[in-house]
Amino acid sequence: MRFWRLGLRSIKETYRDPPALAFLLAFPFVFMLLFGVAFGSDVTPSYSVGVIDQDGSPLSQGFIAEALPQVETIEATAYDDAAIALTDLRLGDLSAYIVLPEGFGDQVSHILQGQEGEIVINITYDESALLVSQQIISTINAAARVFAQIEIPLTIDANPINIETEITNIDFIAPGIIIFGLMIMISTSARIMLRDKESRFLYRLLTTPTRPWEFITGYSTGLVAIAVVQIITFILLGWLFGMDIVGNIALAFGVFLLTAICSIGIGMIVASLTKSETQGESLSWLFSIPLALISGVWFSAEFMPTYIQAIAKAFPFIHAVDAGRAIITRGVGFEAISGDVFFLVGWAVGIFILGIILFGRTMRS
Repeated sequence: MRFWRLGLRSIKETYRDPPALAFLLAFPFVFMLLFGVAFGSDVTPSYSVGVIDQDGSPLSQGFIAEALPQVETIEATAYDDAAIALTDLRLGDLSAYIVLPEGFGDQVSHILQGQEGEIVINITYDESALLVSQQIISTINAAARVFAQIEIPLTIDANPINIETEITNIDFIAPGIIIFGLMIMISTSARIMLRDKESRFLYRLLTTPTRPWEFITGYSTGLVAIAVVQIITFILLGWLFGMDIVGNIALAFGVFLLTAICSIGIGMIVASLTKSETQGESLSWLFSIPLALISGVWFSAEFMPTYIQAIAKAFPFIHAVDAGRAIITRGVGFEAISGDVFFLVGWAVGIFILGIILFGRTMRS
């Protein structure tokens, strides 16, 4: 039975390649482990909320000093000027800010004495963060009702920013999908280099005066050109499906291009550390899929544990997702995402330097 013999041959080839076998077995373990750690336990997200006290009464101060600190999801920061809070909100430093208007303390006092009163709290939030804004509003509402000892809902005067365009699900998810699509360049770049390594093409090039940095640059040039076409395709398809780019499209393109360069560099590292195309493919996906999961590609990373977010922030992709969403949904400029951009630039430069060093050592060995 020929098919049985061919099947045994395939199993033996896999068994005789321990690294590839280890990657294949480790992938489901690592993927489910990260998924379970990220979402298998109750995670309490934390939101930075600015507070402006225009009332200045003992009750308004008590609400800020006593009620808000008891809310686990809120990290309150006092502001004196609403304009400064609005600037920080647009820059992404705040998730929202609330204003306690004049008369807040009097209304709370009337209710505590059994009299009629109407409590009003002004909340300004970023509507581009769909789930975050809803949770902040409900949390502030609940905290104020507990403080005033009332059962009925109070009046929340919600003021969403970015109201010049309707934020949709595609606006939120599209930047993450683009980043994930560019992460595929990790396996692509690794596969191209390993294919040339297995065919002995790279070894024949060693007989020429070509240096390691020229190898890396040569491969990267073609891959970057492919990435440019990918980015343009992603943006056009996103636009056709309803994605509205509020900010500078050139700035968004630059963030995506830096992401692609980082992915290519990681692929070069993978190719330098593995011996076969099968090993490189397995290691690429073992690295990229879990990293995409914790980088907030498909959902907001704020809902994951803090230590998982810290791990993700050591890599470039969560910074790319945050910057891309900020440009597309909030229309921020370079000053708001400069930290993320500089991190991406530093990562791209560092990963290519490391790739040149490892590639040179691998080829000499």
